[in-house]
Amino acid sequence: MDNFARHNIHLKTERLRLRPFEDADFDLAVPFYRDPDFLNAMEGDPPDEPVTGDYLRRAGKHMAKQGFLFAIEEKASGRTIGEVCLQWMNLERAKIEGEKVMRLPIGIWDKTLWGKGCGKEVVQCLMAYAFEELGIDRFCAMDVHAENERSKALWRSCGLTISREMDNGKILDFEIARSEYRRLSLGY
Repeated sequence: MDNFARHNIHLKTERLRLRPFEDADFDLAVPFYRDPDFLNAMEGDPPDEPVTGDYLRRAGKHMAKQGFLFAIEEKASGRTIGEVCLQWMNLERAKIEGEKVMRLPIGIWDKTLWGKGCGKEVVQCLMAYAFEELGIDRFCAMDVHAENERSKALWRSCGLTISREMDNGKILDFEIARSEYRRLSLGY
């Protein structure tokens, strides 16, 4: 592939485009990864080193090897507003023998767009792609902080339910199986 993400998948929602993540997108992301609110929303620990484009490129290479790394663009403005990775399950606690399982780390960089449904559009689009095109058996959201109400609401609104709790209920994993996805998408 001729792009950083090493795939040529392009998907669309009502308001957004998902395109392969490009090298230049890392420099766009740096200011957001320096914002404590964004880091908290991403539910990761703050980085041990200063966030630079090179730092994010190293993390991005790791993710691109494990799945499909996308930039999220607004159709109307053409501006890049976030990132998402449709990633093959890399955590043992969610792997199931004989099943194809994927997870979905997502970040909407622009805080003015939080709570406006962009994340839900992306999740629904990539769930459909994963279940219908890739034939997965299970779709997951991992390491959700129990106090992150916005994140929990997003996953629940897309049909995912809590599959496990860690750290005395402080960290949650969500998932949806193919049968439940089909039931919800067909409206039964």
